[in-house]
This record gives sequence, structure tokens and C-alpha cells, in this order.
Amino acid sequence: MKEIYGWVPWFRELAEKIAEGGETYLIEKAKQVNWGEDPSLLRYGDEGIDPFSFFYFLASKNTSNQLKPVYDSVSQVLEIKSPLPDMSIYDYYIFPSPNSRFSDFYNKRNFESDLLWHLFREAVKNNPKTDPDDFENTLKINGVGIARLTQTLFLINPEYFLIVDDTTFYSAEALGLPVEIEKEIMKDGGYGKYLSVMETLKKAFPECQPYEINMFLYLQKSEQITNSKIFQIDTIVNRTDCWDDFKKNNGVYTSGPGSGKTWGKTGDPRKYHLTKPKRGDIILVRTGRQKKGRAIGIVQKNDYAESGLNENSRIHVLWINKSTHDLSGHTDERKFREAKPGGKTYLAFEKTDGYKPSFHLINSLTGNSIKNGPEPDIDELPKPDTPDTIEHSHPLNQILYGPPGTGKTWNTVNHAVAIIEDKSLGEIEGEGREEVKQRFDELKKNGQIEMVTFHQNFTYEDFIEGIRPVLDDEDRNIEYELSEGVFKKVADRANKNRMQSEQTDNKSWDMDELLQVFAESMEERRELGEEINLFPSGDRSGATIGEIYWSGDEKFKSVQLGGTVKYQRLTQKVIRRDYEAFYKGEIKSPKDIKPTHKSKRTQHGNAMYYFALYQKIKQFHDEEWQPEESVPVKKQNYVLIIDEINRGNIAKIFGELITLIEPSKRIGKHDEATVTLPYSQDSFGIPDNLYIIGTMNTADRSIALLDTALRRRFDFLEMMPDSKHVSDNIEGVNCQELLAAMNDRIRFLLDREHQIGHTYFMEVDDMESLAATFKNKIIPLLQEYFYDNWEKIDLVLNCNGFIDKTSIDSNLFKNSELIDEERKIYELSDDDDKWKDPKSYQAIYKEQGETE
Repeated sequence: MKEIYGWVPWFRELAEKIAEGGETYLIEKAKQVNWGEDPSLLRYGDEGIDPFSFFYFLASKNTSNQLKPVYDSVSQVLEIKSPLPDMSIYDYYIFPSPNSRFSDFYNKRNFESDLLWHLFREAVKNNPKTDPDDFENTLKINGVGIARLTQTLFLINPEYFLIVDDTTFYSAEALGLPVEIEKEIMKDGGYGKYLSVMETLKKAFPECQPYEINMFLYLQKSEQITNSKIFQIDTIVNRTDCWDDFKKNNGVYTSGPGSGKTWGKTGDPRKYHLTKPKRGDIILVRTGRQKKGRAIGIVQKNDYAESGLNENSRIHVLWINKSTHDLSGHTDERKFREAKPGGKTYLAFEKTDGYKPSFHLINSLTGNSIKNGPEPDIDELPKPDTPDTIEHSHPLNQILYGPPGTGKTWNTVNHAVAIIEDKSLGEIEGEGREEVKQRFDELKKNGQIEMVTFHQNFTYEDFIEGIRPVLDDEDRNIEYELSEGVFKKVADRANKNRMQSEQTDNKSWDMDELLQVFAESMEERRELGEEINLFPSGDRSGATIGEIYWSGDEKFKSVQLGGTVKYQRLTQKVIRRDYEAFYKGEIKSPKDIKPTHKSKRTQHGNAMYYFALYQKIKQFHDEEWQPEESVPVKKQNYVLIIDEINRGNIAKIFGELITLIEPSKRIGKHDEATVTLPYSQDSFGIPDNLYIIGTMNTADRSIALLDTALRRRFDFLEMMPDSKHVSDNIEGVNCQELLAAMNDRIRFLLDREHQIGHTYFMEVDDMESLAATFKNKIIPLLQEYFYDNWEKIDLVLNCNGFIDKTSIDSNLFKNSELIDEERKIYELSDDDDKWKDPKSYQAIYKEQGETE
């Protein structure tokens, strides 16, 4: 109850003191409190001092300048031992806000002091048995309504009563309550209806206290929690289950994988996503990989984002579900990270009955802000297409080419979304750009779209695979590891989807998932202090499973041996190569485990350890792993966008894969082909559901022509300037005619590949921005096109006056015979008025004398 609910024990002690002291005690103490400039509680004398008026009037002092002095005075006068939290934490005091004109309950009409005292004494108890007549008769006091009465009952006992006011009304529909709750309570039996409302609210927030529910509803109304992201965290920190601390102090934290008992060198909060959660995001709390769900909370504040990773930082949360349940499935994320909708952690919680109320609540309140939600039922899923029936309405390989500024990169968004959603380009172009871009970003985040830009230093190792130096986190030594490039990653992703879409065997399993979950399980057991022997007990080797190593994207990389065998690592590459054969019984002994690379040896140098590890994995596979049931997977399209494709050395970047991108050579086609990659020695092919979109700037003279071998394997889509996208009236200047006139002259003086694209003018909306565009963009572009031949540049501008011409001063040289006296010096005009004069621009596309 630290910080945000620190006021609760203070109010509970206050209520118990008043209930114990009685009427005379309260009247005496109320007169001693320093209420400040407005002691209106005392204006009716002793008759107006009752417990409800006292609490309600006290709540009216909940302002930044009154809070501390008034509450300090109450603490002193009534001898309250419970401390109030730091008064500077003003956000944490979420009290009702009484109307200052009606800050007490006293009213001559229907007012009965004994009635209020009777209702109060019962309300203070841990499990009140309130007399319905007391509740309903209090409502008859003039000026007292459901909101005012329940607000005060909440202050008296915030561990039992709930507030029914405009905050609750605001969220009523999402909570399954009638919108006009107050009328419903007044009409349908008073206290009985109020109890049913409280029951509904408490079911929506399992095992949460009323003051926690009130806090969440208050923030939901005031801040509108929307677009929430989901994160997950394990309660195991440094081999200790910290759930009790999380629960008690309303905050979560972690030390990060491999950091030991301190934050350590690997404790980078950016790596483990600790800085990402923002106010309103959701936290799923679990213990162990497939053990128990603990809670669901809403982020209230993130210390990591403000002060970085340290032992005092935490993510403060408001719990909306504190019930513990066995999860419906296992989770595969480590420590703290984002939990993607549809992923294992998300589904493990979402499909657990005890957490369904919370998912319904959040989706209802935020407009289904937890995106993508649960997966559809199997019967609702479309049947997967087979390779033979897929019709490609888009080229597998295409290049958008044209002069600069024609929207090539901009248009890759439309093309990529059209390919993945299996729509025509026209359908996508007919939609709003913002909506299409949002879908593009979501597809990119989900891994269906990848982007890369070629340049002169881009290599095969960047694109496909290569050996990269890596700085070891522990001993800071340089190691070398195989690194996959962007093309191989997206191709493997697409191929995995293609193969899954063809699977019909429900017993099939995912190797990557098995190894990832096994490694997480081993790390979790080690963190809990368990020594995991690699061999059966009694074996004299003494080898144990030591530290687990992970790649930069938190994928299992290798296992380091411990015990009597140190500094030996068993790599994921070898395990992945052999385990399926071991599982099928094809690897029967260590001698069947071959070396990683060509060697004179007949078996791997660590064969005995690999074989023992395979036995461990198989035991986990058969006894512990719970792979999800095989669900029909729809074949999806993937897109790789290569911006500036002609700026790279194509032969060097694509290497032997230049043949594989041909449509007929794709995996799934009749003439499919694969190659053996030089570094990993893996067999590799390009699936037929991976599309490549390139962009090419035809005006870039700093590069060679596009490789002929690549050119014949791509469809080319020309994108030329389109003046309809620019304004036809900027203070009298028709930018459409302006652009067309300049491009007509450029085509005559140079060629059609060096025209000016329409995107240069798309942000122009006044004369100021038009002048800036010409000075900072158009003129420098023309200088590059014509190699600073100012005569031709001036011709493109129709000699409109932007370029000043001056003759050579013959007095500069003693011997003028060597000087061409007819030579002109060209400079840009420094007359700002000329650059902002509409006539200057009209002169570019109109004949002399036609300017307005």
C-alpha cells in the first residue's frame, strides 16, 4: 500500500478513533482542528458536527495549499499514529471532490444526527452489515444524493465501499452497469441495488480493493487510457520470488538476464525494454515460464524512463486484477519485454478464465486498444492456399524508378500493403494515406515488411550472412559469431510461414520454439539456485549446465558448460542441426555427431556433451514442453523494400542468390532451386511468398548502370513527375504549370530522366515556402543537373530574374587581351522581394508580358 494508497490506513484509523470516541469526542476534537480560513463545518454549532459531515468537509480540503496543514492538524488533535505519505506526491491523493457549497450533511429538512451515527458505526466495521433503512433514510436528507453518500462511505471505509458518481457513470457501459446508475439505485430498492453495483465493480477488478478500483476509474475518466501496449514481467528476480513485494508496493522491477545480484554490465534498460512502458500501458505479471499468472496492472509511472536503471527504480502500477491462476499455456518471453497480441504470453493470460474480465474491461474502456486480441476459432480461419493455387497479382520483383522527388519511396508503402493484403494498388490508393501508413507500420512491426537502403559500402555480409565481431558482456573479450543479414532473416520468416501453411500433421513442432523454451527453463532453474547436472548422477564427469547466452534480439544462442568442465560452449547452430535426427533415433551415440566444419575427425570434439544435452532436451520435450496445438496457418506474403537499389554493388551484395530471386526458381515453384551458403553451410532458397520492391533514382550519376543480370529479373515501373499533386494557386502562382514548364525545358536541354519531381512542391502552401523551396531545393538540384552551367539553369527558369548576370570589369586586369570581355558572371539574386514576388514565378511559365 506504499505511496499511492498511503492515505488509506490513515483514514481507517481516523474512522475507528471517531467511532470509539463517540459524538461528544468528535464535537470536541472538531473544534480543536485548525481548519484554516473556512471552518464552515462549525457554522451550525454542535448540531452540525456529525461523522459524515466531518469526513466530507475534510475531503474538501484536498487542495495543494490546504492538504498538509489541515491533515497535520487532524493527525495531532486526534492522535492518529498512521503516517500520511509525502504530501508532495499530490497525484496519489485521489479523493472525491465535494462541492464547496455543500461540504456537510447538516440540513434541517430530514436531518437526524442519530441516523448518521448509526450508519457510520456500522460502516466502519471490516464487513459492514448496513441497515438498508439507514442508507435509504440518509438519502432523504435534503441535498444528499447517491454520489455524496457513497463518496463519504468510501472515505470512512475505502476497503469496502465504492463510489458511485460521475466517474463511475463515465465507465458504466464498459463495466456492465446502467448508464444512469443513480436513478437505478433510487428506483430499485436503494441499498440492495447499491450492493449489486459494488458486486459488479468488484468482479470487474478481481481481488482488488475498492480504493484501487476508484483510482483506475478516476484516471480512466481524466486521462482516457487508450492505445495501450502490453508488457510482461517475471516475479523471479535474482532467484527470489518478489510477487509479495510487487503486490504490496504497487510496482514491478527486474535485474535483467545475466546480471546476477546487481544490475551489472548487461543491465541496459533499453535492451530489456524497461524504459518503454508509458502511463496507461498494461503489465502482465507471471511467475515462471509456464507456472502461474499473478496479476494485471496499468502503468502509473515509470522510474526507468526518468532516471534509468538502478536498484531504486521501478514501474509503478495500478492493479486491476490481483488473482493468481494457473495459466492456460506456457509463456516464452524472458524477464521484462513487450508481449505481442497473439503471442504466447498474451494468449496464456487471455485464455485463462480468471483474467478474462480484465481483458474485457480494458478492451471496452479503451475501444479495443489491446490490438488484434485473441485469435479466431479454428473454424473461422480461412483455409490455407497451396502453392499451386496462388495467383500473384503483383510482380515478385519490381523496381520503381524515375527522377528525384517523384514519390518512389513514398509509393513503396502502398505497394507493400497491397501485396500483403492481396489487394490491387488502386484499392489501396483509394484509401486515406494515414490509415494505410498505420497498417504498413503494424506490418513492419510484425516482421512482414523489412526495409534496407543500399549504398556503396553495403556488402553480402550485410545482406545475407557473415562473420561479425562481438564484444562479450562478461569478460569484454572479442568473439566472432555468424550474423544473419536482413534478406536472409525475412526470407527465413517467409519460408517458415510457407511451410507451416502446408502442414497438416497436428503433431508437428517448432524447433526454434522448443530450443527457446528449453533454454529459458534452464536459466530459470539456475536462477532459483538449482545445479543442473548434464549427465546422470554417479557420472564422474561433473559437467553441469552453466550460463545461457542470448543474441541481441534475445534468442537462444549457446550453453556454456559448468562444474568441472568450463569454457566449453554448445551452440544453437549444432543443436538445431542435430536434434531432430536425435529425436527420431537417427543419432544413436556421440560418434554420430559430426564436426561443425570439414575436418579429419569423424565426430565433433564436444560430441559427448552435445549428446548428453540432446538427452536433456528430449526429456524436456517429452515431459514438460507444452507446444500449442497445431492450428491451420494462412499463407502470408512478405515484402523486402530496397531503397536506392542501384547505389549498391549488385553482384557483390546478391552473390549466388542472383539466380534464386527469379520467379521460377522460388521455393514452391516447379523449378525451385537452393544454394549452400558459404559461411553457415546451410541450404537456402527464396520462397514464393517473398516480394522484393526496389527504388531507383535515374538522375544519380554517381553510380554505374544497374547490373544487367538483375535488370532482367525485375519488372520496372516508371514514376514520373505528376503535377496534379501540387497546388494550382499559391498567391496567383500556378505551381502545376510552373513545374511542367521547367520539366519541358530540362527534357530539351538534358533528358527526361533528370526532371524535377512533384514532391518538391507538395509542402508549398504560401509564397514564403515557395521561395524557400526554390532557394534551398530547386536551384541546388539544377546546379547538380547542369554541373553549374548557369546559362542553362537560367534558361530552365526562363530568365525570370533569379540569376543576376554581370560583365567582367576590365579594370581588374592590366592585360585585358587574354580576357574574354563577353564572359558573364552568374550569381543568385539577393533581392528577397524578387524571390517572394509572384510575378517572378509566373515568368517561368508565361510569355513575356503575360505576368499578372
